[in-house]
Amino acid sequence: MQIRQDFIPASNRNRPGTRIIPTHLTIHETANRSRGADALTHARYVKGEDAQNRQVSWHYTVDDQYIIQHLPNHELGWHAGSEGNRQSLGIELCVNSDGDFEQTKRHAQWLIARLMRELSIPIDRVVTHQHWTGKNCPAILLPTFDQFKRGVVQMSNQTPSSWAEASWNKALAKGIMNEGQGPKEALTREQLAVILDRLGKLD
Repeated sequence: MQIRQDFIPASNRNRPGTRIIPTHLTIHETANRSRGADALTHARYVKGEDAQNRQVSWHYTVDDQYIIQHLPNHELGWHAGSEGNRQSLGIELCVNSDGDFEQTKRHAQWLIARLMRELSIPIDRVVTHQHWTGKNCPAILLPTFDQFKRGVVQMSNQTPSSWAEASWNKALAKGIMNEGQGPKEALTREQLAVILDRLGKLD
């Protein structure tokens, strides 16, 4: 999965340019069920006049095909009230009727796991819009948000840390590690024996 950067112009009124150090990730839904209301559509919207007049902006939009970034991670967006804006990055999940929401959730989980790793944000600081303002958002995800976060943790376990990524990929390529085993899963003694055997250390 790749992240497309399509930043709000620095001259826009909904990009204040205020620097932040994010400690939370705030999950939203667009609440736009219209056909075609996907990430590309919202990327155009957040750069437009209406978003500027309403003073709304956020950092990422996710659908079943794309992840689009609208603001740098160190800049404030207007998406979750004053406290939420100062402390968090805003991630919008598309709910367009012609999209695959299950796939959208998987893409969002991948993005959240990546941001947690890059910004040292723990899973208990992955929160909903409702957490900050009481708004019923993300409306679809709210009843199963804990389950959604468990999926983030599982995704995180399948993703190597940046310092280990190159070595992990080499180990996979050489057959020393298996694709089905996450890079952060515990290693048993029998698995260690197999790894040593594959390395030729037991001959």
